[in-house]
Amino acid sequence: MAELMMETPYRWCLEANMRILDLEESEESWYYKRIVSGREFISWLSGKKVKPNSTPRKTDMYLEYRMYGIIPYNISPIQAGIQFGHAVVEYQQNTRGLNGIEDIYNKWASQDKTFIICNGGTTNENPEDKWYGSMQKRRDALSEAGILFAEFREPDMNNTLTAVVFLVDERVWDSELYKKFEPEIIPWSRSKPSEKQLNELEIRNRKNYLAWEEKIGGSKNSFLREFLKGLKLA
Repeated sequence: MAELMMETPYRWCLEANMRILDLEESEESWYYKRIVSGREFISWLSGKKVKPNSTPRKTDMYLEYRMYGIIPYNISPIQAGIQFGHAVVEYQQNTRGLNGIEDIYNKWASQDKTFIICNGGTTNENPEDKWYGSMQKRRDALSEAGILFAEFREPDMNNTLTAVVFLVDERVWDSELYKKFEPEIIPWSRSKPSEKQLNELEIRNRKNYLAWEEKIGGSKNSFLREFLKGLKLA
C-alpha cells in the first residue's frame, strides 16, 4: 500500500519522524517539492544519514511565513488594513539588497501572502511619559531582540506610529509540528529531591532547552513565541 502512496520526500520523513542529516543543497527542490512513491523515496533514503525520532527540518526558503503586524487599538478596521499595508511596503523597501532576507520576503509575497493584524494598544512617542505607548514598547522589544521589522507613521495623524510589521516563520506559530518546550520535572514522593538532584535537573533542562531552541530556529524565534502570546487579533 505504501508503494502506491505519493508524497514529497519531506512529507515521507515527517510521517516517519526522521531527519536527513546530509541533505545537499542541490537536492532541496526535489526533497521539498517533488511528489514521489514510497519505493522511490526508500531508494533515495538508502544513501542518506538519518536521525530517527527527530522532526525533519526545513531550510529558510521552504518554510511557510506570515506577515504579522500591530496597529493602534483605536483606529477603524479599514484604517488598520491601510496602515498595515503601508508598513508592509516599508518592509519590502528595507529588505532590498539584503542577501537572503530579500529572497524570503519575495517568497512570502509570491507564495504565502498571509497577513495577521494584531491589536498593539496605544501609541505615544514620548519615552519619558508614563503613558509611553504600548505600540512603541512592543517595537522597542522587537528591536532589542534583533527582529527585522518596519514601521509606518501616518502624516495625517500627526506622524504617529500606526503600524509595525515583521515576518514570522512556521516554527513560531505552528505549535502542532513544533511543540512548546516541556521542562523535565522530578516527581516528589515522600522526600524532597536533594540539592544535587535539583542541580542536575537544572543542567539537563538548560541543555534540552537549548536543543529545542535550535530546533525552532534560535533565540529570535523563541522570543517571538513569547511576544505573540501577548497579542490579540485586531
